[in-house]
Formats: sequence, structure tokens, C-alpha cells
Amino acid sequence: MKRSIIIFILISFCSNPLSAQIRKLEVPTGTWYFTEYSPNIIKLKFTPKDYAVFENITHAVNAAVIDANTIPVTIKEDALLIGNMGNVIIKSTFFKEGFNGFNIQLHTNEKIYGGGERALPLNRRGYKFNLYNNPWYGYSNGADNLNFSVPFFTSSNGYAVFFDNASKGYADIGKTNSNNFEVGFVSGELNMFVIFGKNYKEILASYFKLTGTQPLPPKWAMGNLMSRFGYTSEQQLTQIASKMKEEKIPYNAVIFDLFWFGDSIKGTLGNLDWINKTKWPDPKKMLVGFKKNNIQPILIAEPFILKGTKNYNNAKKYFAVDEAGKPFNLTDFYFGQGGLLDIFRKDAGNWIWNNHYKKQIANGVNAWWTDLGEPEKHPNSIRHNLKDEGVDRLMTADEVHNIYGHYWNKMLFENYAKEFPDQRLFHLNRSGFAGSQRYSIFPWSGDVSRSWSGLQAQLPVMLGMSMSGIPYIHADAGGFAGGEGDAELYTRWLQFAAFTPIFRPHGTALYEVEKAAFSFPSEPALMEEPYKSYARQTVNLRYSLLPFNYNLTYRQTKNAEPLVAPLYYHYPTDTTVANVEDEFMWGENILVAPVLQKGMMQRKIILPAGNWYQFNGDNIVYKDSVVEALSIQSIPVFVKSGSFIPSLQSLSSKGFNQSLQFNKLKIDYYFDNKLSTYTLYDDDGNNKNAIAKGEYELISFAAIPTAEKLTITVKSNNGNYPGKTVVRKLLMVINGREKFGKLYVNGKLKSLQTVGLKQQFNLNFTGKTITIELK
Repeated sequence: MKRSIIIFILISFCSNPLSAQIRKLEVPTGTWYFTEYSPNIIKLKFTPKDYAVFENITHAVNAAVIDANTIPVTIKEDALLIGNMGNVIIKSTFFKEGFNGFNIQLHTNEKIYGGGERALPLNRRGYKFNLYNNPWYGYSNGADNLNFSVPFFTSSNGYAVFFDNASKGYADIGKTNSNNFEVGFVSGELNMFVIFGKNYKEILASYFKLTGTQPLPPKWAMGNLMSRFGYTSEQQLTQIASKMKEEKIPYNAVIFDLFWFGDSIKGTLGNLDWINKTKWPDPKKMLVGFKKNNIQPILIAEPFILKGTKNYNNAKKYFAVDEAGKPFNLTDFYFGQGGLLDIFRKDAGNWIWNNHYKKQIANGVNAWWTDLGEPEKHPNSIRHNLKDEGVDRLMTADEVHNIYGHYWNKMLFENYAKEFPDQRLFHLNRSGFAGSQRYSIFPWSGDVSRSWSGLQAQLPVMLGMSMSGIPYIHADAGGFAGGEGDAELYTRWLQFAAFTPIFRPHGTALYEVEKAAFSFPSEPALMEEPYKSYARQTVNLRYSLLPFNYNLTYRQTKNAEPLVAPLYYHYPTDTTVANVEDEFMWGENILVAPVLQKGMMQRKIILPAGNWYQFNGDNIVYKDSVVEALSIQSIPVFVKSGSFIPSLQSLSSKGFNQSLQFNKLKIDYYFDNKLSTYTLYDDDGNNKNAIAKGEYELISFAAIPTAEKLTITVKSNNGNYPGKTVVRKLLMVINGREKFGKLYVNGKLKSLQTVGLKQQFNLNFTGKTITIELK
């Protein structure tokens, strides 16, 4: 049944408790409410007559409303027109087949991006998919509904819409009707936030102001995280760790999958303790030993507690229930029979915090992994208790499914902040909702197939999630499920992952535990040559770029910028790159063109407007496009002219224990004939309140080119923090300019070295401004 929005009462005004002006509009089928959150963000809420399931319990929005009434809402025939240009047109509301929702007009050539985790083309127009967090084992390119739904969509027409509703839903973006964007939900407050902006950057930044940016990660999280499914004993783990050290392949974490609490895949979820004392004889000694070597242990946990496990009887009272109010028993769950923690209850959250997190913190763990958090098994006959959120009825699984993981994220973040107010949280997870980024999550893209199609799927998944406001999405590098031991695929996947938010080779390596599953090691040290050397080279590249990559984390937290983005985001008016989806931007300076097909000998790279250089290549300036011959040792990477790219001058020879200090930096400047600037962030790598307390340093670089000379200035805000490097040794490298004859530093003639087609010189930087002139 279609709901018309023909008006029969004029717009009226009233005040809410926050003193904002709420515009109210009554129509035959219900009432509209309009609230502004900023001069470019307005919330529309529709309450149908006799609608009884109107709760909003997402905690997605943390911005306050404002006392303003500046965004016009006008009426034309049967439609609501939002904004000065009326460029958002709500054609109608509807109720059909159990879903309430909205119909939005799509215009000719309008593109719609976002919606969360989908292995679909970035322009989602022409597709229909569910808004329902969904595990998909062994997925590949074309998978339309994965673990993380975010109902935030950006339009090429200068606006975005965010539906703050976590119930089961769907989005039909011109699939059924090419000119209609239909979104429906089974329950919850029916609303949409409309966000206006002059470009994608402004719109996404405004969305982050509405829902929050991600806190700074610990610096070690930007390194190599050693992981597999899974390490079955301390002996096996230490042997692999020793091999990593022997091969001089650095890593900063070791991740324990489910075998830390049991010997088999099935029947062990819920033990939450080191059960096998033979395989794990002294967990605390082992964990502390890793931490002494600056290796962070990360433990997995799941929200399911199975029958026969150590915690089942004590946990039953915290389970979600059936219609009769009794603990719900899952009888057809892959891992075994048992219950699901009702994470919406504060006492259930406190139980898992006390019986898992605090216990393992005492053993030396302070980084975490949550799996199966969609939840993976969640029939609608399950009931959840949200009395702590002010809801006086039991809610069905479909009403809260999409925020189950979100609440787990919130519970862990808030408890950790209470116990450790100055320490950054690392939480590897698989599911959540809009706003989950505030809770310091590092989601991976689920159980992808170990195949070339699985690798190809990671670009739309990662870029779509990044444009949906989830900045740290990444993949099981190398692929997770199935496969045939393709070392070329492994190599290409790691090379791609080196330029993604988190670098974590991970895959199935069960061997005797599950002989039916194909096993392939994920650790670079276990590869055969020459692929081991290629993998080592990629890991070293990841570490060398740590200053640049860590700076991206600061820009996300402080300026609401994505770490990774499609080309259209940075170049919205460049029609040549609008549809390029096999390349992406790492920050705003580096363009990455991963190799996505087996045996590929060359590939064409489309370059946005401007001048580009090969990363760590020659001094040739590239424009428009280039066809590049491929080497198995690397993938095509280009740097925008005018860029400053900081990296580490050298890596540790110890292999496993790479220093994270930025005391010896290489600064590559890629010449451009225009003024360019760059600011590098550094801090102690762990202080959660570093930005708020000013305990950080910003080093600013500026290049001013003229016909006669190139002037570069280096400045600092002279911020202070524990462990700050007093004197930074800088190796300045000039790329892309004919050789200079003389170098002056603060007016004094200095030595200038020519290395191939580049020139370089050394500086000692103490925080005092340095002026460099190259003539």
C-alpha cells in the first residue's frame, strides 16, 4: 500500500527539550518531523498512524541538534523537496510486505554510492540488496550482501542520505524502477538524514561530524599482524615466530584464533580460557614474553556460549530468550548447540567483560578480536531485552540484528576506556553499524575465497566501506577459504594489502585439525622462494611507509578524511577517472593499481589530471595514462606531483622487532611547479588522549618553486610527549627536477649529493625552522 504525502495541514513549529526548532507536518497517513543538525544536515522522521515500533536505539548519531531553521522543505504536487535547489525529492512513503519506507526520486545520470560492504560496482544504481549483516563463507566478486551494512548513501548530485534504522531492511536503487530509490525497514524509527555538500569530501566529512571519526589506533597496528586459522599450540606458534625472526620479517602482533580455548573447531565456543594445559602450558608467561619483544597478543572471542563448555551454565541467564522468556537454544548452529549472549543487556556485557576481557588482561593481553558478531546465527524467533535502553518490550532478532555487533563494539570500547582511560583500543571485528567507527574497530571483510575473484572483490568492498564511513576495513590478505596454494595470488594480495588500512596476512591452515579444508600458510616466512623474498619485500615496504600511513590515521581522527578512497572522491570533476574501479588512492598523494589477474604481463593505469611519478621510480613525469610492464616483485604505484612522502630511512636488522620511532626519516619530495605543503604527525603511539592534550608533534613541509630556485621550509609545532625524538635525522630526496647546483640550509652552503636521477641531502631537525634553498 502506497502512502501519499499530500498535505492537509500547514507546517507548524514546536520546541523539543534541546530547544531546536522542529518542523512538523501532518499528512493523512502520519506525521513528518524535521530537525537540523548543522546548516547542511537535516533529519526527516515519519511516524505513520498507528505505528507502534518506533524505537531508535542505534547510538549511531552523536551530534547535537542545532537551534536553526535554514534548510527549506517545500511541497510540489505529492512530493517533499529538501534543500535550496530541491535536489532531494521524497516521492512517497510506503508500507508493503512487512516493510515501511521511503521512495526517493533518482535523476538522469545520478550515481549512488555506499551502503556498506558489497562486492558490487561502486555505483550501486541498478542494484537491490538487503540491509542485513550477513556472513558469507568463501565469497568472491559479485557478493552483494556481506557482514557490515551501513545505510548511508552518497549521490553524485551533491547530497547523501543516511537511514538511522538498524532493523532488517533493503535498498532498491533503481533496480525495480530505474528512477526510484526505495528503502524499507521492518521496524524502528522511520527517518533519514539528508546531508548536502559541494563535493564528496564535504559530504563525507559532514557524515563523520554526525556519527564521529575513529580514534587514533595504536601505532603498532599499522605494522604487520601475524595471523592464521589457526595456531593450535604454543610449540607450533613459537616455531613459526622463530621462523619469522630467522627470515628477518618484522611483525607487531600475533593473533590467536579459536584454538586458544579448545582443541577443535566445533563445541568449544564459550570456554574463554586456556583449556589444554599441554598445548598451552603457561599462557601468561608466553603472552608476557611476546609483549616484552613488542609483539602484541590478540585473542578471539565469539558471542555464542555452547553446551558443554566451561562457561555455559554460568552464562545461561545472560542469553537472549525465546517467546516464552527462556534461554534460547540454537540447535542447528555450525559450531554446536548453545545460546547467544544478549549483548543489549548491561549485565550481559559486564559478564563477558569480567569473565573474558579482564581475566585475559591480567594474563598480558590488551588487544582483541570479535568474530561471528553479525550474529552469524540469529533466527527471528530470538528475543532481546533492551530495557536498559528504555524499551519496555522484548525485541525480535530482525529488529536489532544489524546493531548486535555495534553494541559489542560499544561495550568493549566503554569498558576499556573506563579501566584504561589513556590507552588506545585495538578491536579486530567483523560486523557493526553506522557510528561503530567511534568505538575503535578494525573490521576485516569476512571469509573471502582464496581466489583471484576473491582478491578482485576486495576493491569494491574496501572502497565502498570507506565511502560508507568505516575507515579501517581490510582483508584476510592472501585469501581465507579454499584455493589451490597459488603463490602468485598470495604475492599479489599482499602487495595490494600493503596500501590498505590494516596489513594482516591470514588464511586457513588447519592441517591435521581439519583435513577436509585446504591448508595454506599465511605467514610470509613459510613461503617457498622466490615468493618468500617478494613477501619480505612487501612487508618491509609496509614498515618503511609507517610515517606516511600513521599520518593518515591522524587525518582521519582530526579531519574526518578516509585512509583509502576511490578516484572519484578526490577527483569529482575528472570524467576520465569517474568510473575507474581497479585503482584507488592511498591518502590523497599515492595512487595504487593492484594486479588482479593471474599471469598479467602489463596493465593500463588511468591517471587523474595533473603530473604523476612512479613511486620509488625514475624522474619521468606521467600524464593521463600509462601502460606499464609488470614485475612479480611489485605493483604499479604512482605519486602525485607536489607530494612529500615520509618513510623510514632504514629497517631493523632484528626482523621481528621493528622500531616504530620516527627518528630517522626519508622525505621524498616530488617536484611540481606550484606551491605544495604537507604536515606529518607523530606521538608516543599509544596515548589515547594525545590530540586532546596536545601531546604530539606536527612537522610541516612547504615547497615554493620558482624559475630560479626551489625553497623548502621545515617547521614544527614543538609539541612534547613521552619518548619524543629530540633530533630527527632527515634525508631529503628531490624527485623530478633537473639537477640543482647548490644547496643552502639557513643561508649556509651545504653538500648536495646526486644519486642517479635524484638529488639528496641530510638534515638534523630539532624543531627549529629550517629554510632550504636549491639553486
